[in-house]
Amino acid sequence: MSWKKTSITIVMGNDKYPKGTRTATFNNIVPDPTEEQIKSFAEGLQLLSDGDTYLGSEVIKHDQLSAE
Repeated sequence: MSWKKTSITIVMGNDKYPKGTRTATFNNIVPDPTEEQIKSFAEGLQLLSDGDTYLGSEVIKHDQLSAE
């Protein structure tokens, strides 16, 4: 197996969103992000937002398998 990409799904909350939350997926992140890296990333998104609150995240690691 070899690493292909890592996806991080970030859930942000804000009363301005239709259902109160917004989910965004970011691809091609570092292979094994630490909890601190994810927290820092989410904090950066909060700084760029209009009052969003970080609600949680999901990390999905994609590995490539060979048929050999």
